[in-house]
Amino acid sequence: MLDAAEAVVAKWGIEGATLPRIAAQAHISPANVYRRFRNKDALIRAVFQRLTDRSSAEVNSRFAPETVRPIGLIQFSRNVIAGMVSGYRANAALSRAAVEYSERHWEVAFIRKARAAEAQSIRQMVATFLIWRDQITHPDPEYAIRFAFLMVGFALREVILFERRHIFANVLLLDDDSLKQELPQVFLRYLGVKDSAESVTAPAQSD
Repeated sequence: MLDAAEAVVAKWGIEGATLPRIAAQAHISPANVYRRFRNKDALIRAVFQRLTDRSSAEVNSRFAPETVRPIGLIQFSRNVIAGMVSGYRANAALSRAAVEYSERHWEVAFIRKARAAEAQSIRQMVATFLIWRDQITHPDPEYAIRFAFLMVGFALREVILFERRHIFANVLLLDDDSLKQELPQVFLRYLGVKDSAESVTAPAQSD
């Protein structure tokens, strides 16, 4: 039922995610939906809770310092940002609906709970990157990591989540491959870390 609800929200948005549509997607009767959830709000809460739990579990598995330390700061940054690009792309419609709903219901209890879980995930991500503190030349490494992630998140939100790449089309053509290539360099440069890929990808300078 929750899989069906996610599919309907992704296609129709929160407003269009009616219980009859969700029931049809799940191949059950609307009465069966009402037996499990008293109303649409209860079902949306369950969908959001599962999204939050899924996101938290992914962070827990991917940002374990003892596991990622051998990968190194530069390669791990590339891996993380490539994963973010792919994740935003795979879940764009559902995530967009969740963001829009959250912004309209900012103080609802389960939205506050989801924000708290997201903040905890960010703290874990930052703590993991701080194992390479000695390689970060920014005067405030923790602030730099948070700000760098914010920049990456803004870019992905605009270009992928809200599909606004057309706004920038006259300035720069952006696709997922270019985001995976360039965003790690932006991220690392802000931290004060030179990405060795820059010497390969940077255009040659004329004398």
